Amino acid sequence: MPPARFATLPPANRIFVDREEPQRIFEKAAFAIPADGVILRVFYGIGGQGKTALCRELMRKIGSDGDPSYGFLRRALLDLHGRPKTDPDLLLVWIRNGFAEAGIDLPAFDLALALTWEAARVEEPFPTLTKPWLGRATGTARNAVDEGGSWLGSDTAKELIGEAIGEIPGAGFVVRRLGNWVIDKAKRAYLDRTRESLKQLYDGAGALKPSHELSALLPWMLAQDLNHHLLQNPAERLVLLIDEYERVFEQGGAGARWIENPFDRHMRTLLKETNGLLAVFFSRERLPWDVDPDWREDLAGNQHLLGGLADADADAFLAAIPIDDVAIRQAIIDGARESTKTDAVVYPLMLDLQVEHWRNLSSKGKVLPESFTVEAETFEARCIEMIERVLRDYGDPLQATIERLSVAQRFDRAAFACVVQKFGTAVPQDSFERIEAMSFVTRSSDGFLSLHNVVAGAVRSQISEEKRISSIEVLLEHYTARAQVGSNLTLTDAHVLALFEAAFLRRLQGSQGYVDWLCSLTNILQKSVHFAQATALWRDALALSEKDMGPDHPDTTLSLNRLANLLYAQGDYVGAKPLYQRALINHENVFGPDHPETAIAISNVASLLNAEGNYTRAAPLYERALAIQEKALPPNHPNTATTLNNLATALKAQDEFAKSRLLYQRALNICNISLGTEHQYTATSLNNLANLLTDLGEHAEAKLLYQRALVIYENTFGPNHPSTATALNNLAFLLRIQGDNAGAKPLYRRALAIRQAAFGPDHPETAISLNNLAGVIKDQDGSAGAKSLYERALSIYEKIFGPSHPNTQTIRNNLRSISSDAGVKSYSVGSYTLKLLPEPPGEILDELERRAP
Repeated sequence: MPPARFATLPPANRIFVDREEPQRIFEKAAFAIPADGVILRVFYGIGGQGKTALCRELMRKIGSDGDPSYGFLRRALLDLHGRPKTDPDLLLVWIRNGFAEAGIDLPAFDLALALTWEAARVEEPFPTLTKPWLGRATGTARNAVDEGGSWLGSDTAKELIGEAIGEIPGAGFVVRRLGNWVIDKAKRAYLDRTRESLKQLYDGAGALKPSHELSALLPWMLAQDLNHHLLQNPAERLVLLIDEYERVFEQGGAGARWIENPFDRHMRTLLKETNGLLAVFFSRERLPWDVDPDWREDLAGNQHLLGGLADADADAFLAAIPIDDVAIRQAIIDGARESTKTDAVVYPLMLDLQVEHWRNLSSKGKVLPESFTVEAETFEARCIEMIERVLRDYGDPLQATIERLSVAQRFDRAAFACVVQKFGTAVPQDSFERIEAMSFVTRSSDGFLSLHNVVAGAVRSQISEEKRISSIEVLLEHYTARAQVGSNLTLTDAHVLALFEAAFLRRLQGSQGYVDWLCSLTNILQKSVHFAQATALWRDALALSEKDMGPDHPDTTLSLNRLANLLYAQGDYVGAKPLYQRALINHENVFGPDHPETAIAISNVASLLNAEGNYTRAAPLYERALAIQEKALPPNHPNTATTLNNLATALKAQDEFAKSRLLYQRALNICNISLGTEHQYTATSLNNLANLLTDLGEHAEAKLLYQRALVIYENTFGPNHPSTATALNNLAFLLRIQGDNAGAKPLYRRALAIRQAAFGPDHPETAISLNNLAGVIKDQDGSAGAKSLYERALSIYEKIFGPSHPNTQTIRNNLRSISSDAGVKSYSVGSYTLKLLPEPPGEILDELERRAP
């Protein structure tokens, strides 16, 4: 709680500027929300114009304590400030919680979310739900049905509930599959009566849909719950306020031209499917949906620029605080202008700062008009003068603490405590709450605070270079320690957030050594399939290196390779190709044509050709890379094993099985010797050799190798990693060849769920799993269930690789087999994982040194 002295200050809506025009726009829209659709409004403008303030004031105004004329609205606030914009399912959770707080029940969405999480994200903590319809079953309770009829867990309990409630449309099916969840009897009965939408969770044969389909269904399911509420309450309408949406387009996508931003895609789907909804966006930029025919008409004339304030709006705001003295109000307004001109507009941020100053003076009983005079002439200088004045109001200890924290992008209580301890600023324990209450500070839901960018910039410009440098060093050490994690299996969102803060601070120290620093911390992101986050960091690293070091510097080259590797892993071969080509040119120019670093660059370009199906061009490049490595590297080096594996894969695709086998066996021997029998690269060599043995009909030996590889991947990466999916896919491929479709089907389903969760619905690996699962379904159940899967897989491959790729042709032939002859055999597509070296060679050498006796 703030100190008593501040708690007794006059009340002030300090962060809202009462603009008539935006409120009029909102009011007109709110009373025109259609019963059968959605309308959009956008308020945009540069920082400091009061967008967040307007958002929060509208939220207050339509709440239970606001204007009673808005009583027909149920509202939710989606504040994206400081939140990661890379997980589309969490976007829906945040929206869902907002409407749950407004009293709307969302049972169908809760069930769909739980199923999706259990299928694809079971290792991750389940999101916190407000007023949930589900609860986790724990301990012995999981094996019982309570007296009230609540279902808890075990197979026997599921069977009893199935007999007790019958085949509820949706719910009866769902409860038999939610082994870790509790749904009470009354809620089940309610679902039975009201939620036909739950039928969409399973296919016509009664099987739960794959996790990627469940995830894609989540925005639709949330919309159905909202629509159901409006059917039951036809006089009501919905409002969703979304703040800081511009950051979605910076963080949410993988960069591939054919892959939509998944975060934005979920938002569009939700809005498209929801009735009776007004969605209001607050952003620095216009909403780019106006180029989409589906939204162009909705947005025409409805994107409104927020500029400076008129004097009348500013005066009305001050009078409502209330500040009764007219002379003081005029002095505050004049000091908040963008310049000294008497007709200059009032800048909202500066008005907030003036009110902050007024509050502090009021607590001391010394409020005079001249206290608000700002002498500086330029906008930047006026901001600095005003900010310095406000900070002085708080006293030296708190001012010193804020100055230290101003170098950070965001800070939380732990970072605040670190600064207080390291620099001895001696502020009271409640000072974090005082900072949180300041008008120019924004708090995100994860507990992080951020100074307004204009304020932070002004504070930084006034502190000494020594103070700036030492503040960055201390906070960098603090966040780097928080970003450290022992294994990808224990990585959490808190680690990722800390890493982003550390990277921001490290970039402030300059480009020298930044790339090496980033290498040491981002391997864990790639191993844990946080591709979007890692991609964002390496894009920044590449831009920094190119700007400061030049296009041919080794740091630029390493950044090119790292970014290309990430794009390649996400299926963005179009984006990866020019980066790999640039890196190869750089390596040849800097190291020469026969250097091991150049060999890796050659191998990377070859891997791209290999992925595109151009095996005849890939093989000579692999051979060139191998010749360099065999000459320049020590015997049994892991990089040599990588190239041997990749060359073997290219030769196998050309039916050169004898050569391929020798290369695979040699690569496996090197991995066993240099890295050990349980290393991920050893598992990949096992997997690849097993692929060849499968093709040669040596099924018994192949199965043993596949099973060994699967155990290593699961132990190294966990059950939901793409490498685990590859091992599952290939083991299932062997089982299908042996006629064991029943054994292959669940493995293919698991592989598809993992790839969908890791890569999204439009990745080539997802397409492989779709094709393979379709083949099993066709063999078991006939063509009906397979057709849509084949069509999806074919669409993905045609978009990415075109009609001539071997996998495209295989999938097309499989689809044709459905229409021409249900008895025609369909073909699976294999998957080979070791085509790139994810770590720089230096890290492999470090590992070898650690293993040396």
